[in-house]
Amino acid sequence: MKPIDKRLNYLNEMLLKMCDVVIENITLSLSVYQDSKNKVIINDEVVNQYEKLIEEICIDILIRETLYAKDLRQVIGILRLIADLERIGDHAEDILKYNLDKKLDGPAVLKEMNIMADKVLTLIKESVDAFVKKDVSKAEMVISADDEIDALFAKITADLIALESKTKEQQKAILYTSYVAKYLERIADHAVNIAEWVIYIVKGISIQGR
Repeated sequence: MKPIDKRLNYLNEMLLKMCDVVIENITLSLSVYQDSKNKVIINDEVVNQYEKLIEEICIDILIRETLYAKDLRQVIGILRLIADLERIGDHAEDILKYNLDKKLDGPAVLKEMNIMADKVLTLIKESVDAFVKKDVSKAEMVISADDEIDALFAKITADLIALESKTKEQQKAILYTSYVAKYLERIADHAVNIAEWVIYIVKGISIQGR
């Protein structure tokens, strides 16, 4: 195995570890949405440390190595990917922060919200797995699945608008749920970004912003 291949494999291992932390943080934040009595601590600093480490390795590779086009695209793709993962990690904090700031008893957990959350978490895993394996078919499945997330978001938004809020607490609960749904929709967008970078690396074709 060439030295550059070893370094790229190491980067992939770091990406998977960073992804695991991000998914854990999102899962913990959502557990508080489902039941505000849950007491959790998420460590976004670990996500930031992974981002910094991976970024430093990528920059070192760009400076020291003579890269073929595909390897160059992979390093650039990794730099973009960790930015998306870091933003996903930030949304975990956002979901938790709104719940704590508003001190809600917690809105009723809508069935659509649980479905949306499960699908979004799957998209994160599948997009990073597609990146590591350079699996274009899996990346395309992630991109296609975003339409389903958008449809769920639209359904949840319509359901929330239709709800009658008789108390301030109910109003807060509805507003909070709308925030969580929006953050989940944004997280799905970041997963799609990651999947699009897979296609760029493998085929050399950028489809972002289609």
